[in-house]
Amino acid sequence: MITGGAGLAGVVVGALLVLAAIKSQRKWQERQENKKEEMKRVTEEIDVLLLLNKKINEILMKRNLLLPKYVSFDAFDDCFITIDDYVYLQSFAAQNHFLLPNYLVEEFFKNIAVRQVVLSPEETTDIGGYTYKGGRLLVEQFSDNLISIIEDRKIQLKKMKNNDVK
Repeated sequence: MITGGAGLAGVVVGALLVLAAIKSQRKWQERQENKKEEMKRVTEEIDVLLLLNKKINEILMKRNLLLPKYVSFDAFDDCFITIDDYVYLQSFAAQNHFLLPNYLVEEFFKNIAVRQVVLSPEETTDIGGYTYKGGRLLVEQFSDNLISIIEDRKIQLKKMKNNDVK
């Protein structure tokens, strides 16, 4: 009888140990999956920020390519954004609003809209876009802010990769 009771107690203790081990393993796997999902989200955020910064830099480079059309502008720090580029920026920001720093993007569009030069529809059609007085500085600052955010996300991703799941 004592042997049977000891055997039953051993089985119960063994079962409890197995249940504890299974629970511990599931928690570890869940933390591992959460880490992977978070790393994936940060990677996607970096990719979106890099893509937006690339487009911003393309806009900044267009002034050098289209310099003869800029002779009519008052200052060299005026910025020209084609209608296609402007629509692209707006739609890109709308499509990726979960991955972009919304405040930064909204402030950029608000500040750049204030600097838009009022041109006749014919002039806008001739140059194929919008001119922003002193807008080059805003676009460059926006690009610099994006680069600093990208660097922060890369550091965050590196820390996440180095941290082991416990």
